[in-house]
Amino acid sequence: MINRPRLRNMSLAWAVLGAQITTGLVMAAVFGATSGRASAWAALFGAAVAVVPGFWMALWMLPRRRQVDASKMARAFYWGEFGKLGLTVGLFVAAALFFGPQFFALLSTYVACLACYWLALILTR
Repeated sequence: MINRPRLRNMSLAWAVLGAQITTGLVMAAVFGATSGRASAWAALFGAAVAVVPGFWMALWMLPRRRQVDASKMARAFYWGEFGKLGLTVGLFVAAALFFGPQFFALLSTYVACLACYWLALILTR
């Protein structure tokens, strides 16, 4: 049996946020060392594209998780998801405008930060 790490005194949402920020910083350092400062900034923006919409969704859902009214929970979920999608699209448009030549660094950091959701799922279940 594998001993899996437990998140003591820390909610899963904060653990994912911390993992995404750490991943973004590591990726920015790697791209900065290998491709220069512009790629490092693009990588940091890629992390922001992953972190900001996820944080928005968490702000909509976590305070409402104890509500028993299903319609309020559904409404919070839909508004949270609508805002998350809008933020993601808007941030990617801004990314294409500002970081076009460094889009590989941005996109690879974004994907690495999204992988933190799967890592948290694997480590806690």
